[in-house]
Amino acid sequence: MSTIYDSIIIGGGPSGLSALLYLGRALTNSILIEKMSTGGQMMATDTVENYLGFPEEISSFELVQKMQAHAEKFSKNPIISDEVVKIENINDKVKKVVTASGKTYETKTIIITTGGFARKLGAKGEAEFIGRGVGYCATCDGAFYKDKVVAVVGGGNSAFDEAYFLTRFVKKIYLIHRRKEFRAEPINIKHLTDTGKVEYVLDSVIDEICGEKKVTHIKIKNVLDNSIREQELDGVFVFVGQQPASEFIKDSGITMSSTGHIEANLATMETNIPGVFACGDIINKPVRQVANAVGDGAVAAMSVTHYLQHNS
Repeated sequence: MSTIYDSIIIGGGPSGLSALLYLGRALTNSILIEKMSTGGQMMATDTVENYLGFPEEISSFELVQKMQAHAEKFSKNPIISDEVVKIENINDKVKKVVTASGKTYETKTIIITTGGFARKLGAKGEAEFIGRGVGYCATCDGAFYKDKVVAVVGGGNSAFDEAYFLTRFVKKIYLIHRRKEFRAEPINIKHLTDTGKVEYVLDSVIDEICGEKKVTHIKIKNVLDNSIREQELDGVFVFVGQQPASEFIKDSGITMSSTGHIEANLATMETNIPGVFACGDIINKPVRQVANAVGDGAVAAMSVTHYLQHNS
């Protein structure tokens, strides 16, 4: 007979690892499936300096290693490296999770914590120059731009964190934002400004990314007067938010927002379907930080434990 798991966690970011830890401590027979490496979007940044308990900051890689080791200490099963492509029998007491490798896992409950991926600008030339001057991860590509000039697009914490990392390498950064005010925390704005390597280009967007074999310049459009100017540079880094990784559940019956985020009860992480929970950056919520992702995972796991006690 095939194993019917108590719960399957889909996604191995901080929220998923937290859920695995709590489900392990509750002595459930649960598994976590992650299509890439654990850590999720947290791995797109170099260091974390606002996670409680690490006042001297910690590298994202080290923090994920600690999280994974802690979760695996209590889990009965190893983390499975595979991609979930669909959920079947989602309204039944026993649900089926189907992966890209052709395997099907049966489970009483599901926790979806697949997070998201970088949103594209949609500017002319963006797709053409991905990997040839256009990037979405400063940690991954920053070292290629030593003593060069780059643009960073965005006005949130991610844009400022990534731009700050880039100052280790680059000569100058043009930070381009479509508004006059930033969404980033004041401390992040101060950190970047204090480097002396940034020039803010406000009320502006990138109209076109240009070059031949690689990026050589961009056209910047002012949104107030529609004027356009050219700026020579070597690369463009885009940090304009996340697209939720929810494509695999779009026809599942799970209620989602207009942006594709899952609508979950923020007090319990329950979705509209019994036995299906969601947490972390995949859900519709106002704050997306490592700290509350970990909290989400704990809440989801405890809600699953309560559900199993009353529905098994």
